[in-house]
Amino acid sequence: MNKIPENKTRKRLRITLCVLYLFEIVLCTMPYFQNIDSNNVIHSYSVLDMMSYWGGTIPNTAAGQSFITYTLFMPIFFIIPIAGFFFCALDKERNLKNVVSVICCLLGVVSILLIVSYTISLGSLIALLLYLLICFLTTLSIFARFTDNSGKGTNTGEK
Repeated sequence: MNKIPENKTRKRLRITLCVLYLFEIVLCTMPYFQNIDSNNVIHSYSVLDMMSYWGGTIPNTAAGQSFITYTLFMPIFFIIPIAGFFFCALDKERNLKNVVSVICCLLGVVSILLIVSYTISLGSLIALLLYLLICFLTTLSIFARFTDNSGKGTNTGEK
C-alpha cells in the first residue's frame, strides 16, 4: 500500500480509534455475560473473572461444561482490541490500519454474538456499540485518506 503522510484529520481519527480500542480493553473488566445458577440467581461475570476460573472448581453439570467453554474463549475479547490498538497506534502512513480495524470490528462483533449471545450483559452490550462506532470511524478514516488538504480550490477570501 502507498505511504501517504498523515494529515490533521487522519491523525485525529487515528488517535480516537486508539482511545476507543483502549476503552474496549477496559470493558473486559465490566460484567460481560450472565449465568443463572441452580437457585435461579443471576450472576454477572467479567472477562477477567472468567479467566481467573481456569484453575477453580467447576460443577460437573451442563452449566459447568458451558462455563468451561466460556472460559476457553475469553482471551479472544482481549486479543482483538489489543491487535486493533497496536495497528492503529503504529501505522501512520499506510491504509493497513483501516483494513485491520474493520477486520477487528467484525471479529469482535461476531465473537460477542457467538460466545455470549444469549447471556449478554452491560459490558458486552457497550462493547458491541463501540465496535459499531469504531467501524464507522474507520470508514471515515478510509475516506479521509483520499481527501487533499493542500488548499487548492478553496475559497479563502484572499485576492
